[in-house]
Amino acid sequence: MNAPTTLLISCAILTAVMNGSGEPSQSAPTTAGTMPKFEDYPVTERLTAKPAEPIFASPETRRYLTRIRNGVSTGVGVWNGSWKDPIIKTSGPNFAGHYFVIRWGCGAECVTMAIVDAKTGRVYQPPLAENGRLELKLDHLSDMEVDFRLDSSLMVLRNGCRDFAKRETCGRYYFDWRDDRFVLLKFVRVDTTKAPR
Repeated sequence: MNAPTTLLISCAILTAVMNGSGEPSQSAPTTAGTMPKFEDYPVTERLTAKPAEPIFASPETRRYLTRIRNGVSTGVGVWNGSWKDPIIKTSGPNFAGHYFVIRWGCGAECVTMAIVDAKTGRVYQPPLAENGRLELKLDHLSDMEVDFRLDSSLMVLRNGCRDFAKRETCGRYYFDWRDDRFVLLKFVRVDTTKAPR
């Protein structure tokens, strides 16, 4: 094999390995200078039937049983877009066609979130969450925000943190909801030398 062919095969193998490891994987084209956009990850499917009852399969989901059940049945904690703007509360699925993103506070500068499949009732943890927890890992020292749309599988955590003790893990995370899990598309590190907007 010549060098370009070997390089191409090596890149293909590396991409396949990284896609299975939770590292960036892209289903729509982005380059180093471009950010994923909601329209690049379209979802046309919509739920028209009554939502399924949530399935509380873990201790963490059972702990928040009332919040999750009320989110699905009455829309409590269900917003479109910014969790800080109470004007845009809604009922019905609000993410990726047939999912409920249900958010609630858990103390000063804390957000808890569950994603519920309205078709199956299965409850999922938010991106960056660990050990089955529903706490959304957002940087408490900056403007915390989550962006998503009903017609897109893209979710953006502005000022998310993988590890609060390591500031270099804080920044803007772009995830694609694919095959019942969040796939990291891109991470943009926060410049800690500048004040948050």
